[in-house]
Amino acid sequence: MVLQSKIGGDYMPHPEGIHPAVCVDVIDLGLVETEFQGQRRLVNKVRLVFESEQKNEEGKNCIITKTFTASLHSKAKLAEFLGKWRGRPVVPGESIDLGKLMGANCTLVVSHQQNMVGRTYASIDAVSKPTKRLVASGWYDPAAARQRIAERKAKEQAGSGGYPQTNVAASRPLNSVGAAFPQPARAQPSAAPQQAPAPASNEDDVPF
Repeated sequence: MVLQSKIGGDYMPHPEGIHPAVCVDVIDLGLVETEFQGQRRLVNKVRLVFESEQKNEEGKNCIITKTFTASLHSKAKLAEFLGKWRGRPVVPGESIDLGKLMGANCTLVVSHQQNMVGRTYASIDAVSKPTKRLVASGWYDPAAARQRIAERKAKEQAGSGGYPQTNVAASRPLNSVGAAFPQPARAQPSAAPQQAPAPASNEDDVPF
């Protein structure tokens, strides 16, 4: 008997390069077990979901995500990311309504990396203010995304016997770090996304 290990089907990562994008979701992943220097602990995580104008093999706009610890501490990756996105740093004591990220435009730098089993995935390496206005196509389904995350976490927990974790399917996205806002409704997909090139020259283009 000859067996072959297959890696996750025919998944195609987001293309590399510099891409105009729009944030279509902010997902509260709840408490996620992490390990650092041999120490296991639970950390509250948040995932930002972006849609670019790149098309996949089905003709739909590509989706790419980035996950952060839900913290605006001066050394936190999320604070650094948001500061570069809007062009000014997050200052101590500042609160940011993460709900305002949805629908906000940006420019992403995407590269391809390989995980430990040799599978290629797309990584958001950098973000900056938008150079082009995009409107979400409506193909992204926030409820389906949460269901996939919940199923994967349940499967991982069942196999590892790790810490109990939040049910993402029942949780809501973050509002400001630590608060919540209602789950975004899925927009009706259009035949072609409404896209209007325009320079991003004022703070209204990055409303947070």
